[in-house]
Amino acid sequence: MAATAHAASLSFLLSHPHSATSSPHLQLRPRHDFHCILCATDANIREEAARHPAPKQDLSTWYEPFPPALNVDPNERYSLDKIVYRSSSGGLLDVRHDMDALARFPGSYWRDLFESRVGRTTWPYGSGVWSKEFVLPEIDPDPRPHVSLFEGNSNLFWAEHLSHDHLGGMNDLWVKHCGISHTCSFKDLGMTMLVSQVNRLHRAPLSHPIAGVGCASTRDTSAALSAYSAHSAYRQRRHRGLSLDTDFDGCMRLIREVTAELPIYLANSLNSLRLEGQKTVAIEILQQFDWEVPDWVIVPGGNLGNIYAFYKEFKMRRVLGLVDRVPRLVCAQAANANPLYRYYKSWWTEFQPQVAEPTFASAIQIGDPVYVDRAVVALKATNGIVEEATEEELMNAMSLSDPTGMFACLHTGVALAALFKLRDQRIIGANERTVVVSTAHGLKFSQSKIDYHDRKIENLACKYANPPVSVKADFGAVMDVLKKRLRGKL
Repeated sequence: MAATAHAASLSFLLSHPHSATSSPHLQLRPRHDFHCILCATDANIREEAARHPAPKQDLSTWYEPFPPALNVDPNERYSLDKIVYRSSSGGLLDVRHDMDALARFPGSYWRDLFESRVGRTTWPYGSGVWSKEFVLPEIDPDPRPHVSLFEGNSNLFWAEHLSHDHLGGMNDLWVKHCGISHTCSFKDLGMTMLVSQVNRLHRAPLSHPIAGVGCASTRDTSAALSAYSAHSAYRQRRHRGLSLDTDFDGCMRLIREVTAELPIYLANSLNSLRLEGQKTVAIEILQQFDWEVPDWVIVPGGNLGNIYAFYKEFKMRRVLGLVDRVPRLVCAQAANANPLYRYYKSWWTEFQPQVAEPTFASAIQIGDPVYVDRAVVALKATNGIVEEATEEELMNAMSLSDPTGMFACLHTGVALAALFKLRDQRIIGANERTVVVSTAHGLKFSQSKIDYHDRKIENLACKYANPPVSVKADFGAVMDVLKKRLRGKL
C-alpha cells in the first residue's frame, strides 16, 4: 500500500438562522460540571474569574504588514477586531505587540507570572495558551469570550532510549508532544485563540457581522475548528464539511475566494492570529527547562507557520530578558513536499512552488506554503537548517521511536529522520540539548503503522517491521512460541 492522497476538505461552522445565540448580548452558559470545585461558592469558574479579574497591564496588539512593503504607508496597521487578512499591497499580515509596554516589566516578572499559572484550574489559566498575559491582551480581564479546553502544557518526553540505541548516545534529546491534546494535534493551540477572538467579535458591534467560520484542511485544522466552535457560546451552530477532489493547496485557494465573498471568518494559518497561540509552545519548552534555552529545535514544516512562530516567540522572550539567546532552528520537510528544502539548497536564490506528491506525513503535504517568507526570516536569523526525509526514512524513524514508548506521528517521523541525518553529518552534537516538536498524536496514523509492520506498503522495505506472530489459540502452541523467544533467559 503506497502513501495515498488524503481527501482535502473545506469546513464551515454556520450560524443557525433562528438560534438564540445570534444575539450579540448572549452570556455564556455556566458549565455545571465545574460547580464548587474551586471555591466555597456555587459559582462556576468563569463567574469566579469575572469577580477577580487580572490587573490590566495596558498591553496591546495589532496587525502589521509582513514584511513591510516598499512605497506604502510605513504606519499601516489594523486592529485585531478588523476582519482583514492582507495588507493594502496584498501581502500577509502579522500580529505585533507593544514591546515598549511589555518591557516595562523585567524578565523576572514574566517568568514568575507564567510559573504561577502552570497547570492551575483558575479560568482561563489552566490553558497553556491563556496563561500567557500578552497572548491577546484586549480580551482580558473579561473571561467570558475565552473558548478554551485547557489546551497546552503538553509533555516534554525525554527520549533517552532512542538516543542511546540509535543516535550515538545523545543525553539531552527531548520530544515536545503537542499532539497530546483534545483533537490530537497542535492546531488546538491556535484554534483556542482564533475561536475566542470570533467569540469576542460576536459580542462587539460590527459593520460586517460574522456568519460563520471556515477553513481548508486535510483533517487536523477542521477537527480543531469543530471542537472549539462546539465548545463556544455558539454551540447551536451547524458544522458542514465539504469534501473536495483536490489537495490542500487547491482547498486553500478556494477558501480564500469564499471568504472574500461571504461573511465567513478565515480559520487557516493565512490568518496570523492562530500563530499567536501556536507560538506559546516555545514558552512551555523554556519553562520545562527552567528557562534554559535548548541548542536546537526541530520542527516539521508544511505551511511553515510553526517555524516562524517558534522564532518569533524565542526572540520575543530574549528581547524581554527572560532568556539570553535563541536556539538554532531546523525545518524538516517530507521529500514529496519539500519546496522550502529546495529553496534552501539553492542558497535562497529562487522559491519555486510545487505540486506536492502524496506523503504519509499528510498534514505537511503542501507544495505552496503560505509562510515561506517568514520561514526564511526565522531560519536566517537563527543560523537554521532545512532537511528532508523520504517516505522510507520517515517511516523507519517512526518505527524506531515507537518501541521506546514515544508512539510518534508521521510528521514527527520526518523531524526524527532529519535529526538522524544531522547527527550522521555531525552537525548536531551528542551533548547538545535538542527538542523535536511532535505536532500530532500517533493514534491518527494507526493504519499506516499497522501496514508498515505487516509489510503491506508498496515500494518500502519496512526495514524495522515488527509484525505480530500468528499462533493457535492453544496453551501448548503459545508456550512453544514463548519458550523459543525466551531461550537462554529461563
